[in-house]
Amino acid sequence: MEIKPLDFFIGLILGLVLGAGGAVLVSRIRGWLGRSEVGRLRAENRVLSRRLAAKDRHIGKMLAETQRLAERLGQKPSVIQAEDNDFKKIE
Repeated sequence: MEIKPLDFFIGLILGLVLGAGGAVLVSRIRGWLGRSEVGRLRAENRVLSRRLAAKDRHIGKMLAETQRLAERLGQKPSVIQAEDNDFKKIE
């Protein structure tokens, strides 16, 4: 069985039209779902999860800094002055 060029091009064009139509249809359906209450709540949940993760990272940094400062305050004054001199040299 031989495929004629006309049949090939008709099939190709029909496939492209159906593919583009299917993509438009899927995007419309996703748009409708995105406007639903469930879609809004999912989006809000994603945003809040990102913000919570950012706050957790910030709190972790602040705790590490606080611990470092507490350790420095627990050292002898001569050690702290030596560290301060080192920091001044770096700057």
